[in-house]
Amino acid sequence: MVEGSVDLQELQKLRNEEQDEARKTESERKFRFLLEPALVGAMVAINLGQTSLQNFYLRTACSVDLGYSKDICDSLGGGHYEAESQKIVSGVNISRSFVGSLISTVVLLFVGPWSDCSGRRKPLLIMPLVGMSVMTTGVLLLLTFPGANTVQVLYAVQIPMSFGGNFGLLLAAAFSHIGDICHATGRDVTRTMGTHRAAIQVAHVIGSISGPWLFHGLGYYGVFSIVLLLQVFSLAYVIFVVKDVDVNTDNKVSVFNWRLPFNAVICLVKPREGYKRVIILLMLVVALGDRMMLSAEVLLSYMYYRYKFNWTDVMFGSFLAYRNIVSFIGTLLILAVMKRRLQFSDEVVGFFSCMSYILATLGLIATTSAWCVFLLPLIGIIAQGSQVVQRPILNKQILPNEQGKIYSVLGALESATQTLSSPLYSLLYNKTVASMPDAWLIPGIALAALQSLTYMTTRKLRRSQEPAASQEKNIPLRKREDKILEHCNEKNNESKSRTQSN
Repeated sequence: MVEGSVDLQELQKLRNEEQDEARKTESERKFRFLLEPALVGAMVAINLGQTSLQNFYLRTACSVDLGYSKDICDSLGGGHYEAESQKIVSGVNISRSFVGSLISTVVLLFVGPWSDCSGRRKPLLIMPLVGMSVMTTGVLLLLTFPGANTVQVLYAVQIPMSFGGNFGLLLAAAFSHIGDICHATGRDVTRTMGTHRAAIQVAHVIGSISGPWLFHGLGYYGVFSIVLLLQVFSLAYVIFVVKDVDVNTDNKVSVFNWRLPFNAVICLVKPREGYKRVIILLMLVVALGDRMMLSAEVLLSYMYYRYKFNWTDVMFGSFLAYRNIVSFIGTLLILAVMKRRLQFSDEVVGFFSCMSYILATLGLIATTSAWCVFLLPLIGIIAQGSQVVQRPILNKQILPNEQGKIYSVLGALESATQTLSSPLYSLLYNKTVASMPDAWLIPGIALAALQSLTYMTTRKLRRSQEPAASQEKNIPLRKREDKILEHCNEKNNESKSRTQSN
C-alpha cells in the first residue's frame, strides 16, 4: 500500500511540475518575436520600391532605348509609347529572369544542405539581405550616373539579388529557423508560420500603399534611400538579435562541397514511412505552382493594370494595399476560424484557397470596369491560404535536421521553375498585350485547379496513414494518467498478494 501511495504522490507532483512548466513556456512563447521584424522590414522595402523600380525600367526604355523626350516618358499611361516601352522591358525580362533564377538555384543547392550540416540558419538569412542592400545601392548609383540602357539597368538589379539567393533563400532560411524553434519548444507549426505569413501581408500593405505616395513626394532618391534603410535594419536585426537553435560546432563540411546538392536531392526522394515521401512530392507541386503565379504577378501585374485599366502607380499601390488588407483578414479567418474554431485540416484550407483564387481570377478576366476590380479581392479573400498551409504540411513530414536540405531543394526548384516560367510569361505577355492582355492569367487558373486536386490527394493519403501512425502518439492526457494510475494499482495489488502469501 505504501508503494502505491508513493507512486500516486509522485504522479501528482510530476503533474503539477509539468503544468507549471507548460504555463511558463506558454508565457514565454506569447510575447516572443522570432523573425517578424526582419521579414516585415525586408518585405516593406521590396513593396516600397516595386512601383518605383517599374517606373524606372519603363522610363529607361522610353528615354534611352526609344529616344523619346523626358516629357513623353514621364507621362506614359496606356498609349502607344506605353506599349512600346512595355515590350522592351518584357523582352529583356526573358533573358534577365532566366540568368537570375539560374544563379539563385545554384546558390540554394549549396547553402541549404550546408545549413543542415552546421545547424546554422543565420548566414542564410544574412545573404539575401546583403544582396538586396547591394541591389538598392546599385539603383541609387544608376540614378546618380544616368545613361545605362534597359538591359544594363535590369541586370544591375538582378545580379546582386541572385547571388544573395533572392527572396526565395530568405523565406527558405526563415521557415527552417521557425521549424527549428517549433521542434525545440513545441510551438504549433501551422500557427507560427501563419503568424509570420500574416506579418508579411501587413508589410505588403504598408509598402504597397506608401511606395507610390513617397515616389510622388520624394522621387527616386527618397524612395530608394528609405528602402536601403529598411534593408539595413533587417540585416542588423538578424545579425544582432536572431540566434541559431542547434549549432553543430564539430561541422567541417565546406559550403563549396560538391556533394551537398546531391545529398539534398537524395534526402528529398529517399523512402519514408507511410506516404510521407508522396506527400512531400505533392507539396512540392503546390509550392512550385504558387511560385510561378507569384513571380508572374510581380513581373507583370503593374504593367497589366496600367495598360488595361489606365491606372497610375498611386492607383495601383492603393489597390495592392487594399487587396493585401483583405488578404490579411483572410489569413486571420484561416487561423482563427477555419483552423481553430472549425478544425479544418491544412489540406481542406488549401483546397478552398485554390477555389477562391480561381473565382477571383476569372472575375478579373471578365471585368472591364475599374470599380469591379475592387470587389474581386473579397471573392479571393482566402486565396493566399495555400501559402499559409503548404509549408506546415511539408514540415510535419520531415525531421528537424532535414529542413535545410528540403527547403533548399524546394527553393532551388522554385527558382529553376521561375527560370523557365518567367521568360515564358514575359513572352506570352509580350505577344498578347496589344490584343488580349488577360492571356497571362489563364495559366494561373490551370495551376490552381491542379493544386486543388493535389490538396485533396494529400488529405486522402494523410487520413489513411494517421490511424496507424498516431494511435499511440496522440493518446489524450487523461488516458495517459489513467494508464499510469492503472500501473500503480497493479503494483499495489502485487505487493498485497506477496504480503498475503507470506
